[in-house]
Amino acid sequence: MRTLLVLPVLVALGSCAATRAVQGVPGAPEQFERLKRLEGEWIALAGEGDAPAGSIVRYQVTSGGTALVETLFVGTPHEMTTVYFLDGGALSLVHYCMGNQPKMVARECGPDGVLRFEYAGGTNVDPSTTSHMHAAEIAFTSDARLDARWTQWKDGQAAGEVHFALVRSWR
Repeated sequence: MRTLLVLPVLVALGSCAATRAVQGVPGAPEQFERLKRLEGEWIALAGEGDAPAGSIVRYQVTSGGTALVETLFVGTPHEMTTVYFLDGGALSLVHYCMGNQPKMVARECGPDGVLRFEYAGGTNVDPSTTSHMHAAEIAFTSDARLDARWTQWKDGQAAGEVHFALVRSWR
C-alpha cells in the first residue's frame, strides 16, 4: 500500500522538474512574434561587430508560422542556421553550427529589452569538453537594427564572444 502512495508523488515531482526545465522567458509567444518580425535580409555593419561588413543574414518564417530560420553568412562556406521555435511554453533555438547543434532556451527578456538564451542541451555537445555556442543575446535596438551576441564555450567555460551588428536591408 505504501508503494502505491509513493509512486504518484514521485511521478508528480518528476513532472514538476520536467516542467521547470523547459520554462523560459515570460511572454514567450509574444517574444517569438517579435522575432518573426525580423523576416527579411539584414546586413552586417562595417566597423561594428565581428561579422565581415556586408555579410548577409536572412530570417524566414516557415512551417506555418511555427519556426523562424536564421541563416548566417548566406552563400559563404561558413553559412550556419539557427531555428527559433516555441517548445511548450519556452522560446527555444537550435543553432546548427560546424559539427554540433546546441539548443538554448530564452530565460530572460530584461528591462533593457535584450532577449537572453541559455544552453539547454544539444546534439554532439559535451559542455565540459566540446567547443560550442552556449548563450545568445538579441537586442532589438530599433525596427531596422539588431545586435546579437553569442557566447562560445570550450572546456567547460566561456571562451569568447561573437557580436553581430545588423541593419535591415530595404532592397
